[in-house]
Amino acid sequence: MKKVFFSVILISLLSLIIAGCANQNTSNNSSNQVKSISVAELKKQLNDGIANNTLIVDLREPVLYNNEHIPGAILIPFADFEKQYTQLDKNKRIILVCHTGPMGDASGQFLKSKGYEQVLNLDGGMQAWDKKS
Repeated sequence: MKKVFFSVILISLLSLIIAGCANQNTSNNSSNQVKSISVAELKKQLNDGIANNTLIVDLREPVLYNNEHIPGAILIPFADFEKQYTQLDKNKRIILVCHTGPMGDASGQFLKSKGYEQVLNLDGGMQAWDKKS
């Protein structure tokens, strides 16, 4: 009887811990979520004439940017982003580009926390861009 009681208590505690962890992962404020844009959609917008209210920001190192970048993209290396982000106009749509996506997502969350509302991350980064070229 003690083993059954102990097992029920243990299972209940584990369930609460797991549920708590799941809630932590899903309780992020949706307003801080950075939406992504696909390579196909960005290329379509570039071909159609991307709006004047859009900035493409390349977060990679200067040598990689100089080797290849998306037409019209400006360079703000990830390492310098928190020092240089203020040069970005809050009224413009900002598309962030990195190697594969995670630095763009992190930079986008940072911008959202600073009051930037129109922030997108290129899904798959330059790696995905190169595959679609």
